[in-house]
Amino acid sequence: MRERGETVTIKEVALAAGVSIATVSRVLNENCIVTPATKERVLKAMEELGYNRNAVARSLKIRKTKTIGIIAPEIRNTFFLDALVVIEQLLTKKGYSVIIATSNDSLADEKKNLQLFIERNVDGLIVIPVGLEGDHFNSKALANTPMVILDRKLEGVNSDTVLTDNRFGVREMVKVLKNEGFDRIGYLGGAPTCYTAKERLEGFRSAMEEFGLEIEEEFILYDRGMNLQMGKDLLERALSLKNPPNAYFIANDSLHLGATIYAMEHKIEGLNFASFDYLSYAPLLTLCKHAVAQPLEAMGAKTVSLLLRRLNGEWSNYPSCVVFPPKIMTMRSNGTFKAVEN
Repeated sequence: MRERGETVTIKEVALAAGVSIATVSRVLNENCIVTPATKERVLKAMEELGYNRNAVARSLKIRKTKTIGIIAPEIRNTFFLDALVVIEQLLTKKGYSVIIATSNDSLADEKKNLQLFIERNVDGLIVIPVGLEGDHFNSKALANTPMVILDRKLEGVNSDTVLTDNRFGVREMVKVLKNEGFDRIGYLGGAPTCYTAKERLEGFRSAMEEFGLEIEEEFILYDRGMNLQMGKDLLERALSLKNPPNAYFIANDSLHLGATIYAMEHKIEGLNFASFDYLSYAPLLTLCKHAVAQPLEAMGAKTVSLLLRRLNGEWSNYPSCVVFPPKIMTMRSNGTFKAVEN
């Protein structure tokens, strides 16, 4: 009788299935040489014996772990969560496991997560960086580890990158607000120490100048952490100032949600928002008439495609920087969205 905790061996599986050890190995490695009938017999023997494949030992042998490490600033943000779901599903279909680590908008935590993935010998990395600093991604320990940077750009880091055209999206938001008759537009965003926050802030300034609108510096408000609480705080600060504007561009979905909650809690009327990021619950946020929708599925698919190409040894057009144009969404009178032709 087998002792508790004793491991079933590949030799025992072969004996139970009436095949060679090499045949069992071919089944484990999904080698097409094995006939369907033989494969079924081997799998049945594994199940009956309770055989568990030793993934760690196998990874040491073939120097591949079939795991991908993903580092994101946080997963409470709708964009990050939805993007990670798309990426995880695509990688799983290709036989990869995914390990997700959050850096909590902390550069120190990002570095710790990166070191963890290096020690775990992940086959590849997908990173949404917290800021503009990226020297730690140039580590010699990562020289042979393919990496794709998503949503943000790191200067001086040699890596494939997948982005949204942030400035175009912001420009279109300013344009639609102006076309609705607003000549004073405030800004609620994140600190420009983050690539997306920096691009959206600079895009806002550029669009205001392009359309001949005055930039009122006191109503360009931003802080670290583009989250729900910050959305509340920034709108409160804007409305506490003398003669605040009624229209605001809001730099992401979490800030937008926070600002909306603050306005509802304090029963503030007459506000009009335009937001970056299309929210699944957008029809409920009736202060927002316009939104920038990032093509999450396309971005996720391109991220996975680039990573798999590098893992398969295809290094043509490296490093690639793929920039997707966002869709501009306008609220219908019935509370749903329609896409606007760019």
